[in-house]
Amino acid sequence: MPVKKVLVALLIIAVAIGGFVAGLFLLRERQEIREEASTPTGTTTVSISPETGSYDVGDTVNASVYFNPKGVVINGVAVRLVYPFSGSTPEVTVSSIEVNSSFSASADWTCPTQNFTPSGDTVIIDIACANTSSGGFTANADTLLANIELKVEREPQASPFVIRFDSARSVITRKSDNQDVLLVPTSSGNYTVGGSLVVTPTIGVTATTTPKLTTTLTPSPTKVASPTPTTTGGAQLPDAGVSLPTIFGVSFGILIIAGAILLAL
Repeated sequence: MPVKKVLVALLIIAVAIGGFVAGLFLLRERQEIREEASTPTGTTTVSISPETGSYDVGDTVNASVYFNPKGVVINGVAVRLVYPFSGSTPEVTVSSIEVNSSFSASADWTCPTQNFTPSGDTVIIDIACANTSSGGFTANADTLLANIELKVEREPQASPFVIRFDSARSVITRKSDNQDVLLVPTSSGNYTVGGSLVVTPTIGVTATTTPKLTTTLTPSPTKVASPTPTTTGGAQLPDAGVSLPTIFGVSFGILIIAGAILLAL
């Protein structure tokens, strides 16, 4: 075999191996990126009100979600709220979601997303509204996005019951370039829920009419409360796994190397 052909084949093999390794590295880096919707350098904010409260089983929790553009002209708001539950069904259920009535009455706003669903051990609430006007929307104060009504069906194991923003699924987009400008949310709703059963101890009295009145006090058994385990749940981000581009890249690289080796023979 001519020396020139061998050198060309070796060069092809070296380039193929280098490209193969570089491709694997880049694909792996791309898979490991976890894109956060909200950003530490954002300016706009979202919040829950009230942030604290005490309730009993059977009560209704009325929570409001606000956003503040902080003077930035925006064209859309999307938030995801999550809270954990234990058992087969949530201890606290979502009764209703009502977006800002002025948004519903305005031709400049559309709110296509008002959903809630249990997923695993977490209840997910999604609310999204878009401003379709040419000038966008801006304000320098908290603006109501939606009111959420929650029903306490039974006492949650986690105390307090916490509803928070999912920062990876909450965004506020700037009108000029559609970039997310939402500061990572810190507001949350922390609600204490007590039980509805009240146990009142009783004392039994027995009397007889013999020479002396004899009174016997019989204390009722003392009820000992068993400690309830406390669990804390939360939303988990899905594992990236192995994507189709990775499989394709590996296969293509192997074919290139095999072809180069055959060429060298």
